[in-house]
Amino acid sequence: MLQEKLFTKTIDQAKGHLTWLHLYFQGEPFLNPRFLEMVFYANSKGIFTSTSTNAHYLQENQVAEVLHSGLKQLIVSMDGITQDIYEKYRIGGNLVKVQDGINLLLSERKKSGRPFPRVVLQFLITGQNEHQLPELKRWAEKMQVDEVQLKTTQIYDFENGSALIPADLGYSRYVPAGNGKWKLKKKMKNKCWRMWQGAVATWDGKIVPCCFDKDAQYVMGELQTQSLASIWFSLRYQNFRNQLLTDRSQLEICKNCTE
Repeated sequence: MLQEKLFTKTIDQAKGHLTWLHLYFQGEPFLNPRFLEMVFYANSKGIFTSTSTNAHYLQENQVAEVLHSGLKQLIVSMDGITQDIYEKYRIGGNLVKVQDGINLLLSERKKSGRPFPRVVLQFLITGQNEHQLPELKRWAEKMQVDEVQLKTTQIYDFENGSALIPADLGYSRYVPAGNGKWKLKKKMKNKCWRMWQGAVATWDGKIVPCCFDKDAQYVMGELQTQSLASIWFSLRYQNFRNQLLTDRSQLEICKNCTE
């Protein structure tokens, strides 16, 4: 779990040029009991803060703290509009709890007269839920969420196909290869804006190039012993960027990316 001391030290180092902080990476941020205190600290330094949640922790006390923290954007993952479809992907999840949490937050935000956090409803489109898109949009409009984001699904071993690939290939990262196999829809190019736009810090302070490095295979440095600036300008990072510009196909984390 990310420690507050390491967090504040890093924020103090980066506050002069850090504009957007997305407090989320492969986990549920509200499980950290100091999470909203960290949001409050970053917000006090003039940094735009956002996060992503499954919304199972948006209860009355929590909602009040969210509003107080200064959080600017809350992305809620809701990949189904009925319980049976929702739990196919969000195993063990409770759709009613999610919807009640969203409703409570929007209601309390309106009462407070605050414009933030913006509530973004995120729908990961699969072959199991794509038929629910019209109903999702009607529900989101009724609830008056600020935005609906439709996302394609990343699938490991996609070459052999999957029930998660939507029938409407407009919502898929993959297309038939013509031989019973599947391939990426977009051709991989030797470029990526993310390498100069930002980086990802893991819970224990490792810096990795982007959110596709889910298992921290490409560690550029460690905040426990190095400053963020020294990592950003390090030879290791520069070599990684050069490899990406030369032959991106050799980087494992890029092989299932559509950027």
